[in-house]
Amino acid sequence: MNNENRNRDIKEKKNSAFKFVRRDFFKMISFAGISSLLPNSVFAKEDFRNDKNIPKKYIQNRDIPGFHIRSANPFMGVDMGNWGLSIGGMVKNPIALSYEDLFGMRMMSQVSRLKCVECWSAKAKWEGFHFSEVVEKLQPDPSAKYVYIQSADSYYESFTVEELLRPRVLFVLRMDGQPLSKDHGYPLRLIAPFKYGYKNIKYITSIKFLDTRKRNYWSNSGPYSVDGTIQPGIDHPLDYNKKPIPINGGEVFHFFDKRPPA
Repeated sequence: MNNENRNRDIKEKKNSAFKFVRRDFFKMISFAGISSLLPNSVFAKEDFRNDKNIPKKYIQNRDIPGFHIRSANPFMGVDMGNWGLSIGGMVKNPIALSYEDLFGMRMMSQVSRLKCVECWSAKAKWEGFHFSEVVEKLQPDPSAKYVYIQSADSYYESFTVEELLRPRVLFVLRMDGQPLSKDHGYPLRLIAPFKYGYKNIKYITSIKFLDTRKRNYWSNSGPYSVDGTIQPGIDHPLDYNKKPIPINGGEVFHFFDKRPPA
């Protein structure tokens, strides 16, 4: 990505950043405080899809053509006036990065498919940086074998360092030639194509290196595994009229997808 495109992306997102309404912001803070005192089952509603009680300006689960929208909890999107990426834990050099700082990473691109446990998949062109960029800057302790990631919508995920270092894993800033939209994870999301969609965390706010593995949101609140590796079965891709297609597990490809070079 050249400097002109990088500056254009930053300017475009700054100008269009969705700001929190003050009263809604404090309502969300209050909700977060209350939720920490109550059992997970209280907030186990799994589907907010087109809920008429949630204002349309909130990000919520919607089935739309091309690529469905999924969020753990309805929220108004990231307030870029307060956003920053904190990366630390068991590392030599903890850092805090701004949105502009992320564009200083070496940018990579790939076309890959996100496969959801809800039995659909959709592909996109993703642009972002490899996790090795983070490892090089922070120099984790050798005993820090795990990574814990948190997001702005109260979601959280965990991985092994080895998983995040795989070559097809990206921390994404752009989707289909455009900056990430708020629906799809702006300002930063993860794409790990060999994992089910719930592992591909959006709206990332912090990354921590740890020596023990934490659980993830849906293993605590729902029936899904911590691992989340795609298993063999049947896929119903959105871009093929939901015709069922057998899959072998791992990263999902279909005959109409462009595969990466061997």
